[in-house]
Amino acid sequence: MAEECKMADALMEAWREFTLSAEQFGRIVEDFAASIEDGLSQRPSPLQMLPAYIGRPAGDEAGVYLSLDFGGTNLRVAEVELAGKNKPSIRKLHRVSLKDADAGYDYTGADTNVRDLFAFIARQVAAVAGGQERLLGHSFSYASRQTALGRASFLGWAKEIKVSGLAGQDINDLLAEELARQQAAAVRPVAVLNDTTATLLAAAYLCPDADLGSVCGTGHNTAYYEPQSRYGEPDRVMAYNPESGGFDRLSRSRFDEELDRDSDSPGRQRLEKMVAGRYLGELVRRILQAGRGDCGMQFIDEIPCLSHPDGLSSVDVAWFVGDRSKELEHIDAWLKEKLPGRPASLAERHFIKAVAELVAERAATLVAASYAGFLRRLDPQRRRRHAIGVNGSLYEKMPGFAEGIQAALTRFGGWPATQVEFLVVEEAPLVGAAIAAAIAGREEATR
Repeated sequence: MAEECKMADALMEAWREFTLSAEQFGRIVEDFAASIEDGLSQRPSPLQMLPAYIGRPAGDEAGVYLSLDFGGTNLRVAEVELAGKNKPSIRKLHRVSLKDADAGYDYTGADTNVRDLFAFIARQVAAVAGGQERLLGHSFSYASRQTALGRASFLGWAKEIKVSGLAGQDINDLLAEELARQQAAAVRPVAVLNDTTATLLAAAYLCPDADLGSVCGTGHNTAYYEPQSRYGEPDRVMAYNPESGGFDRLSRSRFDEELDRDSDSPGRQRLEKMVAGRYLGELVRRILQAGRGDCGMQFIDEIPCLSHPDGLSSVDVAWFVGDRSKELEHIDAWLKEKLPGRPASLAERHFIKAVAELVAERAATLVAASYAGFLRRLDPQRRRRHAIGVNGSLYEKMPGFAEGIQAALTRFGGWPATQVEFLVVEEAPLVGAAIAAAIAGREEATR
Protein backbone atom coordinates (compact mmCIF):
# COMPACT_ATOMS: atom_id res chain seq x y z
CA MET A 1 0.00 0.00 0.00
CA ALA A 2 2.86 2.37 0.81
CA GLU A 3 4.38 1.80 -2.63
CA GLU A 4 1.02 2.54 -4.26
CA CYS A 5 0.85 5.83 -2.36
CA LYS A 6 4.35 6.69 -3.57
CA MET A 7 3.26 5.87 -7.12
CA ALA A 8 0.33 8.23 -6.75
CA ASP A 9 2.65 10.97 -5.48
CA ALA A 10 5.05 10.44 -8.41
CA LEU A 11 2.17 10.52 -10.87
CA MET A 12 0.85 13.73 -9.38
CA GLU A 13 4.28 15.33 -9.79
CA ALA A 14 4.43 14.21 -13.43
CA TRP A 15 0.86 15.41 -13.97
CA ARG A 16 1.79 18.87 -12.74
CA GLU A 17 4.74 19.05 -15.14
CA PHE A 18 2.99 17.58 -18.19
CA THR A 19 -0.53 19.00 -18.05
CA LEU A 20 -1.29 22.32 -19.73
CA SER A 21 -3.87 24.73 -18.32
CA ALA A 22 -6.15 26.85 -20.47
CA GLU A 23 -4.00 29.85 -19.54
CA GLN A 24 -0.78 28.14 -20.66
CA PHE A 25 -2.43 27.02 -23.90
CA GLY A 26 -3.58 30.55 -24.63
CA ARG A 27 -0.12 31.96 -23.95
CA ILE A 28 1.45 29.49 -26.40
CA VAL A 29 -1.09 30.47 -29.05
CA GLU A 30 -0.28 34.16 -28.61
CA ASP A 31 3.47 33.56 -28.63
CA PHE A 32 3.23 31.32 -31.68
CA ALA A 33 1.23 33.86 -33.68
CA ALA A 34 3.66 36.61 -32.61
CA SER A 35 6.62 34.43 -33.67
CA ILE A 36 5.11 34.06 -37.14
CA GLU A 37 4.83 37.84 -37.46
CA ASP A 38 8.36 38.34 -36.11
CA GLY A 39 9.79 35.86 -38.60
CA LEU A 40 7.97 37.38 -41.56
CA SER A 41 9.14 40.85 -40.48
CA GLN A 42 12.79 39.73 -40.25
CA ARG A 43 12.83 40.17 -36.47
CA PRO A 44 14.37 37.53 -34.18
CA SER A 45 12.04 34.53 -34.06
CA PRO A 46 12.24 30.83 -33.26
CA LEU A 47 10.37 30.22 -36.53
CA GLN A 48 12.39 30.35 -39.74
CA MET A 49 9.48 31.32 -42.03
CA LEU A 50 10.97 29.92 -45.23
CA PRO A 51 9.01 30.79 -48.40
CA ALA A 52 8.24 27.80 -50.64
CA TYR A 53 7.53 29.88 -53.77
CA ILE A 54 4.32 28.05 -54.53
CA GLY A 55 0.68 28.95 -54.05
CA ARG A 56 -2.53 27.00 -53.73
CA PRO A 57 -3.24 24.41 -56.42
CA ALA A 58 -6.24 25.19 -58.61
CA GLY A 59 -7.55 21.68 -58.04
CA ASP A 60 -7.81 20.91 -61.75
CA GLU A 61 -4.15 19.95 -62.22
CA ALA A 62 -4.04 16.77 -64.29
CA GLY A 63 -1.55 14.51 -65.97
CA VAL A 64 1.19 12.03 -65.09
CA TYR A 65 4.25 13.23 -63.16
CA LEU A 66 7.27 11.75 -61.44
CA SER A 67 7.83 12.26 -57.72
CA LEU A 68 11.05 11.75 -55.81
CA ASP A 69 10.84 11.45 -52.01
CA PHE A 70 14.29 11.87 -50.48
CA GLY A 71 14.15 12.37 -46.74
CA GLY A 72 16.01 9.53 -45.09
CA THR A 73 18.11 6.51 -45.89
CA ASN A 74 15.22 5.14 -47.97
CA LEU A 75 14.47 6.64 -51.36
CA ARG A 76 11.11 6.50 -53.13
CA VAL A 77 10.34 7.27 -56.76
CA ALA A 78 6.77 7.22 -58.03
CA GLU A 79 4.73 7.86 -61.14
CA VAL A 80 1.70 9.82 -59.96
CA GLU A 81 -1.45 10.51 -61.93
CA LEU A 82 -3.46 13.62 -61.11
CA ALA A 83 -7.03 13.90 -62.34
CA GLY A 84 -8.50 17.10 -61.00
CA LYS A 85 -10.19 16.81 -57.63
CA ASN A 86 -10.37 13.03 -57.91
CA LYS A 87 -8.08 11.12 -55.60
CA PRO A 88 -4.52 11.11 -56.99
CA SER A 89 -3.27 7.65 -57.89
CA ILE A 90 0.23 6.21 -57.70
CA ARG A 91 0.75 4.13 -60.82
CA LYS A 92 4.29 3.00 -60.10
CA LEU A 93 6.26 3.03 -56.86
CA HIS A 94 9.91 2.12 -56.47
CA ARG A 95 11.56 1.96 -53.04
CA VAL A 96 15.27 1.49 -52.49
CA SER A 97 17.68 1.95 -49.60
CA LEU A 98 20.71 4.19 -49.89
CA LYS A 99 22.73 1.43 -48.27
CA ASP A 100 22.59 -2.33 -48.67
CA ALA A 101 25.35 -4.47 -47.19
CA ASP A 102 24.25 -7.54 -49.16
CA ALA A 103 24.37 -5.63 -52.44
CA GLY A 104 27.71 -4.09 -51.45
CA TYR A 105 26.91 -0.40 -51.49
CA ASP A 106 26.48 2.48 -49.06
CA TYR A 107 25.70 5.98 -50.31
CA THR A 108 25.34 7.55 -46.86
CA GLY A 109 28.91 7.77 -45.53
CA ALA A 110 31.32 10.69 -45.46
CA ASP A 111 33.59 8.90 -47.96
CA THR A 112 30.82 8.98 -50.60
CA ASN A 113 31.04 11.75 -53.17
CA VAL A 114 27.80 13.62 -53.73
CA ARG A 115 27.89 12.89 -57.47
CA ASP A 116 27.97 9.16 -56.76
CA LEU A 117 24.93 9.57 -54.53
CA PHE A 118 22.99 11.57 -57.12
CA ALA A 119 24.03 9.20 -59.89
CA PHE A 120 22.47 6.40 -57.85
CA ILE A 121 19.30 8.48 -57.36
CA ALA A 122 19.17 9.33 -61.07
CA ARG A 123 19.32 5.63 -61.96
CA GLN A 124 16.29 4.95 -59.78
CA VAL A 125 14.37 7.84 -61.36
CA ALA A 126 15.30 6.70 -64.87
CA ALA A 127 14.11 3.18 -64.13
CA VAL A 128 10.65 4.45 -63.18
CA ALA A 129 10.50 6.95 -66.07
CA GLY A 130 11.10 4.20 -68.61
CA GLY A 131 12.21 6.64 -71.29
CA GLN A 132 9.08 8.81 -71.02
CA GLU A 133 9.16 12.59 -70.92
CA ARG A 134 8.14 13.61 -67.43
CA LEU A 135 8.21 16.63 -65.15
CA LEU A 136 9.56 15.72 -61.73
CA GLY A 137 8.72 17.11 -58.30
CA HIS A 138 11.33 16.53 -55.62
CA SER A 139 10.34 16.21 -51.97
CA PHE A 140 13.70 16.90 -50.29
CA SER A 141 13.43 16.91 -46.52
CA TYR A 142 16.89 18.04 -45.53
CA ALA A 143 17.97 21.58 -44.74
CA SER A 144 18.01 23.82 -47.81
CA ARG A 145 17.52 27.45 -48.77
CA GLN A 146 14.89 27.79 -51.46
CA THR A 147 15.05 30.70 -53.91
CA ALA A 148 12.40 29.60 -56.40
CA LEU A 149 9.97 26.71 -56.86
CA GLY A 150 12.59 24.71 -58.74
CA ARG A 151 15.72 25.93 -56.98
CA ALA A 152 17.10 25.16 -53.52
CA SER A 153 20.64 25.31 -52.19
CA PHE A 154 21.69 22.54 -49.85
CA LEU A 155 22.56 23.48 -46.25
CA GLY A 156 23.11 20.27 -44.30
CA TRP A 157 22.28 16.61 -43.72
CA ALA A 158 20.68 14.96 -40.73
CA LYS A 159 22.95 12.62 -38.78
CA GLU A 160 22.16 9.46 -40.78
CA ILE A 161 23.76 10.87 -43.98
CA LYS A 162 27.24 12.39 -44.12
CA VAL A 163 27.90 12.55 -47.87
CA SER A 164 30.41 15.25 -48.81
CA GLY A 165 30.42 17.86 -51.56
CA LEU A 166 26.83 19.09 -51.69
CA ALA A 167 27.19 22.26 -49.58
CA GLY A 168 25.89 25.29 -51.46
CA GLN A 169 24.96 23.37 -54.60
CA ASP A 170 21.53 23.55 -56.21
CA ILE A 171 19.79 20.25 -55.52
CA ASN A 172 17.73 20.03 -58.71
CA ASP A 173 20.57 21.21 -60.96
CA LEU A 174 22.72 18.38 -59.67
CA LEU A 175 19.90 15.88 -60.18
CA ALA A 176 19.30 17.13 -63.74
CA GLU A 177 23.00 16.75 -64.58
CA GLU A 178 23.05 13.17 -63.35
CA LEU A 179 19.81 12.35 -65.19
CA ALA A 180 21.44 13.56 -68.40
CA ARG A 181 24.40 11.26 -67.73
CA GLN A 182 21.96 8.38 -67.34
CA GLN A 183 20.38 9.18 -70.74
CA ALA A 184 17.24 10.32 -68.92
CA ALA A 185 17.30 14.02 -69.83
CA ALA A 186 13.63 13.73 -70.81
CA VAL A 187 12.93 13.82 -67.07
CA ARG A 188 13.08 17.44 -65.91
CA PRO A 189 13.20 18.31 -62.18
CA VAL A 190 11.04 21.44 -62.05
CA ALA A 191 10.01 21.67 -58.38
CA VAL A 192 11.66 21.08 -55.02
CA LEU A 193 9.94 21.27 -51.64
CA ASN A 194 10.03 19.61 -48.24
CA ASP A 195 7.61 16.94 -47.04
CA THR A 196 5.56 19.37 -44.92
CA THR A 197 4.91 21.72 -47.83
CA ALA A 198 4.07 18.65 -49.92
CA THR A 199 1.47 17.67 -47.29
CA LEU A 200 -0.04 21.16 -47.51
CA LEU A 201 -0.24 20.99 -51.30
CA ALA A 202 -1.79 17.53 -51.29
CA ALA A 203 -4.43 18.62 -48.77
CA ALA A 204 -5.24 21.84 -50.66
CA TYR A 205 -5.57 19.89 -53.91
CA LEU A 206 -8.36 17.81 -52.38
CA CYS A 207 -10.00 20.43 -50.14
CA PRO A 208 -10.35 24.15 -50.89
CA ASP A 209 -10.47 24.96 -47.15
CA ALA A 210 -7.04 23.43 -46.46
CA ASP A 211 -4.58 26.08 -45.33
CA LEU A 212 -2.33 24.05 -43.02
CA GLY A 213 -0.31 20.92 -43.73
CA SER A 214 1.43 19.11 -40.89
CA VAL A 215 3.78 16.19 -40.35
CA CYS A 216 3.18 14.34 -37.07
CA GLY A 217 5.47 11.35 -37.18
CA THR A 218 9.08 10.75 -36.22
CA GLY A 219 9.52 14.52 -36.56
CA HIS A 220 7.13 17.44 -36.51
CA ASN A 221 6.57 20.50 -38.67
CA THR A 222 3.65 22.49 -40.05
CA ALA A 223 3.41 24.56 -43.25
CA TYR A 224 0.67 27.04 -44.06
CA TYR A 225 -0.58 29.49 -46.67
CA GLU A 226 0.32 33.09 -45.91
CA PRO A 227 -1.76 35.76 -47.72
CA GLN A 228 0.35 37.47 -50.38
CA SER A 229 -2.29 39.75 -51.86
CA ARG A 230 -1.30 42.20 -54.54
CA TYR A 231 -3.18 44.43 -56.93
CA GLY A 232 -5.76 42.40 -58.84
CA GLU A 233 -5.12 39.20 -56.82
CA PRO A 234 -6.68 39.64 -53.36
CA ASP A 235 -6.81 35.87 -52.70
CA ARG A 236 -3.21 35.12 -53.65
CA VAL A 237 -1.25 33.08 -51.10
CA MET A 238 2.19 31.53 -50.76
CA ALA A 239 3.16 28.41 -48.87
CA TYR A 240 5.59 28.99 -46.01
CA ASN A 241 7.64 26.46 -44.11
CA PRO A 242 8.14 27.91 -40.60
CA GLU A 243 10.10 24.87 -39.34
CA SER A 244 7.63 24.98 -36.47
CA GLY A 245 9.41 22.23 -34.55
CA GLY A 246 11.93 24.91 -33.63
CA PHE A 247 9.39 26.93 -31.62
CA ASP A 248 10.83 27.38 -28.13
CA ARG A 249 8.61 29.75 -26.18
CA LEU A 250 7.40 26.92 -23.98
CA SER A 251 7.31 25.85 -20.37
CA ARG A 252 9.49 22.75 -20.10
CA SER A 253 9.74 20.03 -17.49
CA ARG A 254 13.02 18.84 -16.04
CA PHE A 255 12.70 15.77 -18.26
CA ASP A 256 12.49 17.97 -21.36
CA GLU A 257 15.57 19.86 -20.23
CA GLU A 258 17.51 16.67 -19.61
CA LEU A 259 16.49 15.16 -22.95
CA ASP A 260 17.50 18.34 -24.77
CA ARG A 261 20.84 18.52 -22.96
CA ASP A 262 21.66 14.93 -23.93
CA SER A 263 20.45 15.24 -27.54
CA ASP A 264 22.50 15.75 -30.71
CA SER A 265 21.21 19.33 -30.99
CA PRO A 266 20.98 20.99 -27.56
CA GLY A 267 18.87 24.14 -27.55
CA ARG A 268 17.29 23.43 -30.95
CA GLN A 269 13.96 21.97 -32.09
CA ARG A 270 12.45 22.38 -28.63
CA LEU A 271 8.81 21.91 -29.66
CA GLU A 272 9.70 18.89 -31.78
CA LYS A 273 11.45 17.29 -28.81
CA MET A 274 8.21 17.56 -26.82
CA VAL A 275 5.78 16.28 -29.47
CA ALA A 276 7.49 14.09 -32.08
CA GLY A 277 7.54 10.31 -32.17
CA ARG A 278 11.32 10.23 -32.09
CA TYR A 279 11.30 11.63 -28.53
CA LEU A 280 8.09 10.48 -26.80
CA GLY A 281 9.50 7.08 -25.86
CA GLU A 282 12.58 8.69 -24.32
CA LEU A 283 10.45 11.09 -22.26
CA VAL A 284 8.40 8.18 -20.92
CA ARG A 285 11.56 6.21 -20.17
CA ARG A 286 13.10 9.09 -18.24
CA ILE A 287 9.99 9.59 -16.11
CA LEU A 288 9.82 5.88 -15.31
CA GLN A 289 13.51 5.89 -14.41
CA ALA A 290 13.05 8.88 -12.09
CA GLY A 291 10.10 7.28 -10.33
CA ARG A 292 11.48 3.80 -9.92
CA GLY A 293 13.20 4.30 -6.55
CA ASP A 294 10.38 6.14 -4.85
CA CYS A 295 7.81 3.69 -6.17
CA GLY A 296 9.65 0.46 -5.48
CA MET A 297 9.97 -0.32 -9.21
CA GLN A 298 13.69 -1.10 -9.22
CA PHE A 299 13.00 -3.87 -11.72
CA ILE A 300 13.00 -1.14 -14.37
CA ASP A 301 16.80 -1.15 -14.15
CA GLU A 302 16.75 -4.79 -15.25
CA ILE A 303 14.89 -4.03 -18.49
CA PRO A 304 17.47 -2.90 -21.08
CA CYS A 305 15.11 -0.70 -23.11
CA LEU A 306 14.13 1.19 -19.94
CA SER A 307 17.64 1.62 -18.60
CA HIS A 308 19.38 2.84 -21.76
CA PRO A 309 18.81 6.12 -23.64
CA ASP A 310 16.42 5.87 -26.60
CA GLY A 311 15.58 2.29 -25.66
CA LEU A 312 11.84 2.96 -25.64
CA SER A 313 10.09 3.88 -28.89
CA SER A 314 6.84 5.60 -29.76
CA VAL A 315 5.56 2.16 -30.79
CA ASP A 316 6.04 1.03 -27.17
CA VAL A 317 4.28 4.17 -25.93
CA ALA A 318 1.36 3.45 -28.28
CA TRP A 319 1.21 -0.10 -26.88
CA PHE A 320 0.94 1.26 -23.32
CA VAL A 321 -1.59 3.96 -24.18
CA GLY A 322 -3.71 1.59 -26.23
CA ASP A 323 -4.10 -1.05 -23.53
CA ARG A 324 -7.81 -0.89 -22.68
CA SER A 325 -7.99 -4.30 -21.00
CA LYS A 326 -9.30 -4.50 -17.45
CA GLU A 327 -6.11 -5.92 -15.97
CA LEU A 328 -3.79 -4.22 -18.48
CA GLU A 329 -2.85 -7.58 -19.93
CA HIS A 330 -1.03 -6.05 -22.91
CA ILE A 331 1.35 -4.12 -20.70
CA ASP A 332 1.77 -7.22 -18.54
CA ALA A 333 2.71 -9.27 -21.63
CA TRP A 334 5.19 -6.58 -22.69
CA LEU A 335 6.85 -6.66 -19.25
CA LYS A 336 6.97 -10.46 -19.18
CA GLU A 337 8.67 -10.48 -22.59
CA LYS A 338 11.25 -7.93 -21.47
CA LEU A 339 11.79 -9.42 -18.01
CA PRO A 340 10.67 -13.05 -17.73
CA GLY A 341 10.04 -14.33 -14.24
CA ARG A 342 9.37 -10.98 -12.58
CA PRO A 343 5.61 -10.38 -12.31
CA ALA A 344 4.47 -6.76 -12.27
CA SER A 345 1.61 -5.71 -10.02
CA LEU A 346 -1.51 -4.10 -11.45
CA ALA A 347 -0.51 -0.84 -9.75
CA GLU A 348 2.85 -0.90 -11.53
CA ARG A 349 1.14 -1.53 -14.86
CA HIS A 350 -1.22 1.38 -14.23
CA PHE A 351 1.74 3.59 -13.39
CA ILE A 352 3.42 2.79 -16.73
CA LYS A 353 0.21 3.39 -18.66
CA ALA A 354 -0.50 6.67 -16.86
CA VAL A 355 2.98 8.04 -17.61
CA ALA A 356 2.63 7.14 -21.30
CA GLU A 357 -0.78 8.81 -21.44
CA LEU A 358 0.55 11.99 -19.83
CA VAL A 359 3.36 12.32 -22.35
CA ALA A 360 1.16 11.55 -25.37
CA GLU A 361 -1.64 13.85 -24.23
CA ARG A 362 0.73 16.74 -23.63
CA ALA A 363 2.19 16.25 -27.11
CA ALA A 364 -1.27 16.36 -28.69
CA THR A 365 -2.15 19.50 -26.71
CA LEU A 366 1.05 21.29 -27.73
CA VAL A 367 0.45 20.42 -31.39
CA ALA A 368 -3.09 21.78 -31.05
CA ALA A 369 -1.71 25.00 -29.56
CA SER A 370 0.61 25.46 -32.54
CA TYR A 371 -2.30 24.90 -34.93
CA ALA A 372 -4.33 27.47 -32.99
CA GLY A 373 -1.43 29.91 -33.41
CA PHE A 374 -1.55 29.48 -37.17
CA LEU A 375 -5.34 29.83 -37.21
CA ARG A 376 -5.15 32.99 -35.13
CA ARG A 377 -2.80 34.39 -37.74
CA LEU A 378 -5.04 33.40 -40.64
CA ASP A 379 -8.50 34.05 -39.21
CA PRO A 380 -8.46 36.21 -36.06
CA GLN A 381 -12.22 36.77 -36.23
CA ARG A 382 -12.93 33.01 -36.66
CA ARG A 383 -15.16 33.57 -39.67
CA ARG A 384 -14.02 30.81 -42.03
CA ARG A 385 -13.84 27.06 -42.23
CA HIS A 386 -10.38 25.52 -42.20
CA ALA A 387 -8.89 22.14 -43.00
CA ILE A 388 -5.58 20.78 -41.74
CA GLY A 389 -3.90 18.07 -43.76
CA VAL A 390 -1.85 15.70 -41.61
CA ASN A 391 0.63 13.00 -42.51
CA GLY A 392 2.60 10.80 -40.15
CA SER A 393 2.56 7.63 -38.09
CA LEU A 394 2.14 9.39 -34.74
CA TYR A 395 -1.10 11.06 -35.80
CA GLU A 396 -2.42 7.92 -37.45
CA LYS A 397 -1.26 5.21 -35.05
CA MET A 398 -0.92 6.64 -31.54
CA PRO A 399 -4.20 5.80 -29.79
CA GLY A 400 -6.14 8.96 -28.94
CA PHE A 401 -3.57 11.34 -30.46
CA ALA A 402 -5.73 12.70 -33.26
CA GLU A 403 -8.70 12.95 -30.94
CA GLY A 404 -6.54 14.74 -28.36
CA ILE A 405 -5.53 17.41 -30.86
CA GLN A 406 -9.13 18.04 -31.85
CA ALA A 407 -10.30 18.09 -28.22
CA ALA A 408 -7.62 20.59 -27.13
CA LEU A 409 -8.26 22.79 -30.16
CA THR A 410 -11.93 22.94 -29.21
CA ARG A 411 -11.65 23.07 -25.42
CA PHE A 412 -8.75 25.49 -25.07
CA GLY A 413 -8.58 27.11 -28.48
CA GLY A 414 -12.29 27.64 -29.08
CA TRP A 415 -12.16 26.05 -32.55
CA PRO A 416 -15.01 23.51 -32.84
CA ALA A 417 -14.76 20.43 -35.03
CA THR A 418 -17.45 21.90 -37.26
CA GLN A 419 -15.05 24.72 -38.18
CA VAL A 420 -11.70 22.91 -38.34
CA GLU A 421 -11.55 19.67 -40.31
CA PHE A 422 -8.63 17.25 -40.25
CA LEU A 423 -7.59 15.27 -43.33
CA VAL A 424 -5.20 12.33 -43.28
CA VAL A 425 -3.10 12.86 -46.41
CA GLU A 426 -1.88 9.54 -47.74
CA GLU A 427 1.50 9.41 -49.49
CA ALA A 428 1.76 13.18 -49.01
CA PRO A 429 5.44 13.62 -50.05
CA LEU A 430 4.85 11.85 -53.37
CA VAL A 431 1.46 13.37 -54.15
CA GLY A 432 2.48 16.87 -53.08
CA ALA A 433 5.66 16.71 -55.18
CA ALA A 434 3.60 15.69 -58.23
CA ILE A 435 1.24 18.62 -57.66
CA ALA A 436 4.22 20.97 -57.38
CA ALA A 437 5.54 19.64 -60.70
CA ALA A 438 2.14 20.23 -62.30
CA ILE A 439 2.02 23.81 -61.01
CA ALA A 440 5.58 24.44 -62.21
CA GLY A 441 4.69 23.07 -65.64
CA ARG A 442 1.64 25.31 -65.86
CA GLU A 443 3.70 28.35 -64.85
CA GLU A 444 6.28 27.52 -67.53
CA ALA A 445 3.56 27.30 -70.18
CA THR A 446 2.17 30.73 -69.33
CA ARG A 447 5.47 32.63 -69.40
